Amino acid sequence: MYNPVSTYRVQLHENFTFAHLERQLDYLHKLGVTTIYASPTLAATPGSTHGYDGIDPQRINPEIGTLDQLRSLSKQLTERGMGWLQDIVPNHLAFHPANPWISDVLEKGHQSLYAHYFDIPGNNELFDGTLMAPFLGQKLASIIKNGELRVAYMHQRLVLQYYDNHFPLAPHTYAQALVSEEQQQADAFTSNVPAVLSEWLKRVDGLFAPNASNHPTQPVIDSPDNLLSDRNRVTDHQPVSAGQASMLWDEARLELAELMADDETVRHYIETRLAWFNQSADDIHALCEEQHYRLCDGDETRRRINFRRFFTVNGLICLAVERPDVFDHVHQFVRELVADGTFQGLRIDHIDGLFDPAGYLDRLRETMGPEPYIVVEKILEPGEAMPATWPIQGSSGYDYLALVNNILTDPAGKEAFTDFYNKLVGNDTPIHEQILSRKAYILYHDMGGELANLYKLFHDQHLATEEQLAAVNPTMLLLAIAELLVQCPVYRYYGNQFPLEADEANALRLMLDGVRNRAVELRAPADLLESIWLTKPQQGDTAYNARALRFYQRCMQFTGPLMAKGVEDTLLYTYFRFIGHNEVGDSAEAFGIDVPAFHDAMQDRQTNWPLAMNGTSTHDTKRGEDVRARLNVLTALGNEWTQTAQRWLDQTAEQRPDNRPDQNDAYFILQTLVGAHPFAGQDEDDFSDRLHEYVTKSFQEAKRHTSWTAPNTAYMDATHAYIDHLLDKHGSFWPAFTAFQERIADFAISNSLAQVLLKFTTPGVPDVYQGCELHDLSLVDPDNRRPVDYALRETMITNLNEMNGNQHKAGQSAALWAERFSGLVKCWLTNKLLKNRRTQPDFWATSEYVPLAVEGAYRDHVLAFSRQQNGVGYVVVVPLHLARLCHETGVDKPLAIDWLDTRVVFPTGSSNWHDQLIDRPVNSGAISDLLSGNLPIALLYFS
Repeated sequence: MYNPVSTYRVQLHENFTFAHLERQLDYLHKLGVTTIYASPTLAATPGSTHGYDGIDPQRINPEIGTLDQLRSLSKQLTERGMGWLQDIVPNHLAFHPANPWISDVLEKGHQSLYAHYFDIPGNNELFDGTLMAPFLGQKLASIIKNGELRVAYMHQRLVLQYYDNHFPLAPHTYAQALVSEEQQQADAFTSNVPAVLSEWLKRVDGLFAPNASNHPTQPVIDSPDNLLSDRNRVTDHQPVSAGQASMLWDEARLELAELMADDETVRHYIETRLAWFNQSADDIHALCEEQHYRLCDGDETRRRINFRRFFTVNGLICLAVERPDVFDHVHQFVRELVADGTFQGLRIDHIDGLFDPAGYLDRLRETMGPEPYIVVEKILEPGEAMPATWPIQGSSGYDYLALVNNILTDPAGKEAFTDFYNKLVGNDTPIHEQILSRKAYILYHDMGGELANLYKLFHDQHLATEEQLAAVNPTMLLLAIAELLVQCPVYRYYGNQFPLEADEANALRLMLDGVRNRAVELRAPADLLESIWLTKPQQGDTAYNARALRFYQRCMQFTGPLMAKGVEDTLLYTYFRFIGHNEVGDSAEAFGIDVPAFHDAMQDRQTNWPLAMNGTSTHDTKRGEDVRARLNVLTALGNEWTQTAQRWLDQTAEQRPDNRPDQNDAYFILQTLVGAHPFAGQDEDDFSDRLHEYVTKSFQEAKRHTSWTAPNTAYMDATHAYIDHLLDKHGSFWPAFTAFQERIADFAISNSLAQVLLKFTTPGVPDVYQGCELHDLSLVDPDNRRPVDYALRETMITNLNEMNGNQHKAGQSAALWAERFSGLVKCWLTNKLLKNRRTQPDFWATSEYVPLAVEGAYRDHVLAFSRQQNGVGYVVVVPLHLARLCHETGVDKPLAIDWLDTRVVFPTGSSNWHDQLIDRPVNSGAISDLLSGNLPIALLYFS
């Protein structure tokens, strides 16, 4: 099994390509990185900045490089003792004209060889009707009336063109576009149609036309020999397979392209005919009605939809990878790159979207073999465990982020924060109820189509008797299914056989109890759902259980999107008690954990998932790791912060006319400003523009006063004016803000260094998100995907190497602390720990995690543990909630604390203690000695 040791995430796109990455390999090796962790590299939509909108899993994205470049990079990594972890996206592709598979489906309908690749009508029992293409800005009739939709010849085919979008015409409708009604009534299309074009139209007439019943059929994939032998059968209008018809159509398109290029008569006729055709709204509308897709506006998908999409993104259409042939084709190229050693590991995006995640991972492991490292993007809710039977190394790190974020949050501040916020917004509704409310809003406002499809599937699967259905109000049954989705406390459950295992069955019972408790009218339908899912499956009716399971698994495919959109993309932008926990993987309900709970989590991690990823910043986090580290300081200030925030709100009240922004949003802005503004004296990094863009996105996601679909210009103009007032360096607010920022700066740095040390020394594989070897004060994407200044970082590494050779370690630590706001000390610590990991990969993967007792006056402010194996190991010491301790002891800087008798109880039988950061011997576990070297953390080696 490949051990990544450490990973460094890079975001690849047209402005940071394989060539750019190649130029940074020496730097990344010097930094100490062992494994490159790359964003998706397969072909994506033109201009994609992230790669999760793939269009072709069979080739490398040409905007970032070539296959030869990738293999060259892999070779260079191997020469440096490094590897490659690749992010892949099995759940969906882009619903985009550049996607050849979906374009083929649009052109050929159910006869496309790729029709069964997607969760669409005819392939997925949830959906029926003509496949929706929801990319119009208004209703189709209005678009046609306004002249925004036209027929054009491009990309060697006729298309319906709508601005930059283009949708292929079905071959059997070419005559409808190219021959007038009068001409079609004439014999053999002869009147005024060039003879060669008339003959061409006769040959393609009937290709991919819907059959008489308009019922989709599973295509037959032919062998090349059969395709060649039967290539002319279409001329006699004999039935042909989808593969044969595709080959014939490809040849026909090339013939038409040659005619358009070489035959002036044909080209002039087609151009003239289309110009006339596009003047008739009726003709265009009639042509649209004959396609294998239905053009519509995106707003319609809130009420009805007949394809599975990623969350609520219409531009991403989901794959049916549970089908073996689809799985094999989607993963063929990746499998080749794993087999030839280009990739040593895979990160699986959005595992919860798949029909059967457990079955998928079993097949993936079987396909890729035992050697590759595999992790999944999985959001674990508080108390939820990763399924132990999955053949993977763990998650991609969101659960780890939450653990570290919570240990750095001072639970003592919870009451002050909660009371202040509830009073501020005049709402003490429990956060759990707010979560349910937001999920319900998303379901009914944005996912009504998905809900209707599940309700239809319930009936189609014949899971209840006529008597049972007669006893239940149909509307209440629909609402019970809806409430079940809302009540799901995690992203989803994974049962893939009925009867369900006991733990999952109990969880489902609790969900159904929650449905019953919402309203008296929901009790009967909840009882019915319990009967079909939990009672009747016990009878052993195999056919019934298969139907009931299918309905259950389809429901589970939509609980995840509902959680993501209701919580990640709504509640986290509306509930601002403490925004430091409004994070992917964390929970707005959370407010810190104690040391024993952290130790328990780490011991479980070492036992069950020792190679899971330790992430602290990702491409998806709502704010960078050092924003959270600074915000965590506020929790240790308790009433001081809430009093400061109230004073600032009062001070700036006149700058919020008509309560715009309101108290809630203004408090969010103030917390963001405290957390993300660069340290005093550092480059402001275009902060004003970045904050404006971030707040705009946040409030649109919140959907309270404005939204993406219904912008409130007046509210946002007032909000931006308020931000400008806050950032005015000559204004009345700025002196108070800068004084406060300076007051908490050292505590923020202490938290930042603690976070780095924990990430590298607790069980798991530490991941460094691009650029985060320096301070990461980024906000949500696209802010956290800004270009990285690698030249600056390489200069810092060079300077650190010179410092190592020319300066005593104690003096070095003092110099590093003096430069703490530039990020040099974080870069130094990251570099040191990366190299340590690289030299001892087996130790960090397998050594025991041992909690260490702390004694003395301030024992509650210290987290200590050892990693040990065969009598040797390391002790890690991290101070906690130093701002509160400084307040209690009357000092204002973390390095000035008198720790009195506080001490770590070293592991028994150990000796020869050595400070790895300061390079000095250590004789005791006294915190005053361990933290006396100009650094607020300690890492000791013992043997």
